Amino acid sequence: MVVPPGVSMKFSSVIGNEGVAHVLRRAVDTGRVAPTILFHGRDGVGKKTMAMAFVSYLLCRDRRDGDSCGICSNCRSMDEGRYVDLEILEPDKGVIKIDAVRDAMPRLQYQPVIGPWKVLVIDDAHAMNTEAANAALKSLEEPPAGTLFILITSSPDTLPRTVLSRSFQIPFGPVPTSAIIELLVSARGIEPDVAACAAAMCSGCPGQAFRLLDSQALAERRDFIKAFLSLVDQPDRVRLQFSDGVPVDRDGGDVYRLILESVARDLLAVVSGVSLDDLSNGDMKDELVAFAHKAGPDRVLAIAEAWLDWDAARAYYPAPKNAIDRMVLGMPQR
Repeated sequence: MVVPPGVSMKFSSVIGNEGVAHVLRRAVDTGRVAPTILFHGRDGVGKKTMAMAFVSYLLCRDRRDGDSCGICSNCRSMDEGRYVDLEILEPDKGVIKIDAVRDAMPRLQYQPVIGPWKVLVIDDAHAMNTEAANAALKSLEEPPAGTLFILITSSPDTLPRTVLSRSFQIPFGPVPTSAIIELLVSARGIEPDVAACAAAMCSGCPGQAFRLLDSQALAERRDFIKAFLSLVDQPDRVRLQFSDGVPVDRDGGDVYRLILESVARDLLAVVSGVSLDDLSNGDMKDELVAFAHKAGPDRVLAIAEAWLDWDAARAYYPAPKNAIDRMVLGMPQR
């Protein structure tokens, strides 16, 4: 999505991945900005937020203390979503088609209106179809002077090797849970225990935590987990009925998939004999321990392996229902 007007676009507003911010800041300060930069990491980890902070710093006319000033004309235009030399391409119904790329590329051949850079951000770059990726590659091979391409993706391995080879790749790691809790409390004013619950389930991705808060999933979490754990002695037909009852849209299904991922992690912790103080679903420790003892380590491992199999193939089977199907069917029957 396009970053909405009024959102602060500064490095100081980004949580986590301080090393990435340092690399980007140094590239601008030394005048060594690569013409194509690829941000890759899990969905919701903050790649786009960092990209916009980077662009703001690059274009700022009065950088201060390693950050954009936030008050010059370029910064104000960025914050208000009206900087004319910045364009953002996003998927339309899950796909970036060649027409969108063809419309954007010719404008990059002209000199910046404001200067000193023209910037094209391709969000969810892995959503480009083959034709769109090939069209983008032509500009990446010979980028016009003063032009910056930023590709953002959670699935870099699905991009053509030729695109990867022409990009300066920057990986994003998970954001500390404590930082996510602080962000959720300050941004939403929610209770710390609710923030802690969302942060524990989001795998270090603040954007996923906000998705959880915006859904009914947290309110339904306990009942949902209990229903999942009850499938241990049920036939495949009943298990798939459970899976079919989960929302199928990406955002709705994704938050329930996050909950099941957290359950798989917690069950592994239980059978591994490690401390149970840091369970994502600590308020359901008794239920999780009882399930692990009833199911046994082999069945718990089967659930985790089903999740890992989907996670490894998520670039090709991204629908959250695929993950849920694998997890319920991966729970061996007695």
